[in-house]
Amino acid sequence: MTTDKLPLVVALAALAVAGGTWFTLSRDVRDLRRTQQVLADDLAEARGVATIDVAGAPARGAADAVVTLVEFSDYECPYCIRYTREILPEVDRAYVANGRIRYVFKDFPIDQLHPEAIRAHEAGQCAAEQGRFWEVHYRLFSAAGTHTPAGLEAVATEAGLDLTAWRECVASGRTREAIRASASEAAALGASGTPVFFVGLRDIESDRVRLVRAITGAQPFEVFQQTLDAVLAQVD
Repeated sequence: MTTDKLPLVVALAALAVAGGTWFTLSRDVRDLRRTQQVLADDLAEARGVATIDVAGAPARGAADAVVTLVEFSDYECPYCIRYTREILPEVDRAYVANGRIRYVFKDFPIDQLHPEAIRAHEAGQCAAEQGRFWEVHYRLFSAAGTHTPAGLEAVATEAGLDLTAWRECVASGRTREAIRASASEAAALGASGTPVFFVGLRDIESDRVRLVRAITGAQPFEVFQQTLDAVLAQVD
């Protein structure tokens, strides 16, 4: 091959790669939108009766906030990791930190995809027993294979937990039943992947959230903004 043809070959190769990337992204977006619509349709059918009990679940934001965003996530899910790192900080600044909404986390480890993720969820719930869930929560989002006993203990140490109590909790397995129940609850609401979010109106006395909107996947912040603003307008 002559050198004068080399730039053209490189350009065509780059174009092919870019085209393949564009096609993959476009397909992912289409799939995400279809899933979003199916979930929205399922929720629409259940509207008025679909609720989530958030009593005792890890929560942030104003205790008297009615509009509530409930996240179901898997600590090893790459989309959950991306959401937590890139989108959640914006949601937090715009809605949680200023008390506009209540933010609740629920466990949804998917064993078929991430059989070891349950360990991370147990580590988080055992931290919750010490009132330090959020101190470990953000540290727990990491790739499959990273949630080894040693890795989780390092997270607990960094978070300043009482390691003796934390180890006892993890070894007992006592949080696993509640984690499984949380995952079953998500599936019953029509969720088939992570992350999935439900937005609703919370009855402060019963701590039950009546669901009105759903968001699936690591959607751009604008999707959360539009959804949350629409539900907040119902309250205002």
